[in-house]
Amino acid sequence: MGSYVFKRIFLLIPVLLVISTITFLLMHAIPGDPAEVILGFETVDPVKLEEVRRTLGLDRPLYEQYTRWLFRAATGDFGTSPRTGRPVLSMVLEAMPFTIELALYALFLVVSVGIPLGTVGAATSSRAIAGLVQLTTLLGLSLPSFWVGALLILLFSVRLRLFPLLQYPSFFSSPLGNLWGFFLPALTLALPSIASIIRMTRACVLESAQGDYVKTARAKGLSERAVLFRHMLRTAMIPIITSIGITAGYLIGGAIVVEQVFAVPGLGRLGAQAIVQRDYPLLQAVVLFSAVGFAVSNLVVDILYVYFNPKIRYA
Repeated sequence: MGSYVFKRIFLLIPVLLVISTITFLLMHAIPGDPAEVILGFETVDPVKLEEVRRTLGLDRPLYEQYTRWLFRAATGDFGTSPRTGRPVLSMVLEAMPFTIELALYALFLVVSVGIPLGTVGAATSSRAIAGLVQLTTLLGLSLPSFWVGALLILLFSVRLRLFPLLQYPSFFSSPLGNLWGFFLPALTLALPSIASIIRMTRACVLESAQGDYVKTARAKGLSERAVLFRHMLRTAMIPIITSIGITAGYLIGGAIVVEQVFAVPGLGRLGAQAIVQRDYPLLQAVVLFSAVGFAVSNLVVDILYVYFNPKIRYA
């Protein structure tokens, strides 16, 4: 297992290299000049414009710009934001805890709500409960996140005043206040994934119910509860974990919309501002750190495979 984990971590290097190259090329394909954004479009002085472009290194060939950024990034220097004048790494490290907490909170809701509801949907004989589970799935997949987020703010924060309005205190200073403040953004982010996991869990549990080992367990006289949790759900967990691993990566990327709606000062909001302001170094770092988060979540999923399926052996 140790060699497998080391191999997976080593493989992250070419993956991150490809992602950083694609991101760099795409950013420079976006119309607009960062120097013009900094100086303002209405008062562009050609001399000042050229001076700013020289200061930012934009007058050099693309391969030279990328090579310089790559070598600096390898040493932990992601450059300075041309908009704020602050080191990019410090801006990313300030925003990262908000996105990580939001993604983990949403993932907790996905697992704690999606798997039980999907299991109930597969095991119940009540048509009303099965219909309610399917309705929840359909609503979660159909409703857009920005609309759900705005509706939750208006209903629970503005009208009923049950949740604080766009306030996110530190977890260490106020744990309950922090969890309460992040609940609506996390719920908004988690809803589509909850619906997806419900559907996945229900389908996998129903499929595992057709296995011979389930018939054997019932023939031995085990209760339906024991058959469900010891055999059917355990077997169904392997594809569910795969889906959860992919979901974890999408939660990090999907936080852009939710962070904008709820004004959460996380990586997604920082990346969106970097796109608008043509802040190349900042956007490059945001994408790179998001890619690392996605890769780590998939690594954790691969490790969990061994727990739920001991037949799997890695060289």
